[in-house]
Amino acid sequence: MSASAERTTDALTVRLIMPDRWLEHVAELAPDTTVAEAKVLGLRQMLQRSSDDPAAFYTEYAEREIVDETRTLADIGMRPRGVLSIRAYDLGHHPRFQG
Repeated sequence: MSASAERTTDALTVRLIMPDRWLEHVAELAPDTTVAEAKVLGLRQMLQRSSDDPAAFYTEYAEREIVDETRTLADIGMRPRGVLSIRAYDLGHHPRFQG
């Protein structure tokens, strides 16, 4: 099941937020939705455009960066009404070096 799946009984209500921009979107997502899928959904819903590069943003759960965004919501221990923060890389938080 993916982020675009229909609502099921095991779906999680997830609050996707961009705290730096005061934006929030609430979504019903399957536990096997990857963090990357949730991030893309959140970016599109909150920014109302699909031109933003998801790689220019990182995600946090329980105030910790999720380095491996291929992990599912179940893998990271997401609970109903959990909050997934989406933040832009900037001068205070640089992307990890890929070299």
